[in-house]
Amino acid sequence: MHDDSDGGDPSRLRQFNERAVLAAVGRSGRVRVAEIVERTGLGRTAVEKVLLSLVERRWLVEEQTIAGARGRPARSYRFRAEAGYVGGVDIGAHSVRAVLTDLSGELIATSHETVRPAMRRRTRLKAAESALSSCLDAAGAAPSALWALGVGTTGVVDRRGRVRSSRAIPDWQGADLAAQFRRTRSALVIVENDTHLAAVAEHQRGCARDVADLVLLQAGRRTGLSVVVDGTVRRGFNGAAGNLSSLPMVRWEAAIEYLHRCTAVPHGMPIVDRAEWVFAAARAGNRPAMTAIRRYVAEMAVAAATAIAILDPQLLVVGGAFSQSADLILDLLADDLERVAGQVPELRGSTLGAECVALGAVCVAQEQLDRLLAPPRGPLPDLIAPPR
Repeated sequence: MHDDSDGGDPSRLRQFNERAVLAAVGRSGRVRVAEIVERTGLGRTAVEKVLLSLVERRWLVEEQTIAGARGRPARSYRFRAEAGYVGGVDIGAHSVRAVLTDLSGELIATSHETVRPAMRRRTRLKAAESALSSCLDAAGAAPSALWALGVGTTGVVDRRGRVRSSRAIPDWQGADLAAQFRRTRSALVIVENDTHLAAVAEHQRGCARDVADLVLLQAGRRTGLSVVVDGTVRRGFNGAAGNLSSLPMVRWEAAIEYLHRCTAVPHGMPIVDRAEWVFAAARAGNRPAMTAIRRYVAEMAVAAATAIAILDPQLLVVGGAFSQSADLILDLLADDLERVAGQVPELRGSTLGAECVALGAVCVAQEQLDRLLAPPRGPLPDLIAPPR
């Protein structure tokens, strides 16, 4: 860290010190001046000067004074998390979900739109925009208050935010989602595959926060696999890591037909409701339903065993819509993995629910935003509009 008395370009030192103090205060909670001095390595005089500037420019808020051990008031500061928002959008074949958090990551609003696989690209994008707008409206926030946006979608997504391929949505290949949302939202935009984002969410906000190496199985209408190694999602050179749909010999994606075609399913039931019905029927003791689930999980185990053999993870997480039936899946999966792979990591069901992918999108957008605010980048603007 640097002090203004160290010499050199005073403006550069001031910019560095501002970002260092901002990083020391962090995104949540109150931090005392003495703690900021300790975390930054700056002198107290330099810290006091920077704090005054950041409060005046609305980056920080000075909280009510707290009595110190010797009766001297100890000032504390917090980041003004309400200054802006971070959004996450999950664009799938059957649904679009959006979430909104403040700058500390606290969930503010959620929204959901129903779509269809055959829907035209323009209509699907309008649904995504509508879901995000609903979140901003619920928060009473203007569109300009959105600082950063993460977007997750089914299919293989390249590093520029363009969909390279998608089996689930017919006209989705070539969709430049990064350009679309930058044009309409004027925010920092990050686009990634939905299963990779689900893994990020589980690692940062869900059931895998205490784990460095894990495999996520996304189970439901969408099927996917993602791995986290040393706390980082491995997306692969082309963004296609875990893309099971490209491997016809791995039948897990097709295995959902075991649930859809279960002989116990009532005649005429819409296909979108069948899997949920099968899980409920199995829980009630229906034998054909339980047989269908066993077949589905057996194919899941083959896919999982491949990743386990390569990574040897501490944890395997079952995510997606079917994680709500983890009580039926996990024991079967453990038995099949013992048979197929010879080893069984710890198994857990997701705790994040339907918003998992959108929450992962928020996580990656927040990470990019933090990089922009970190030292040693240029001067911080006054907090009237989002930083660029």
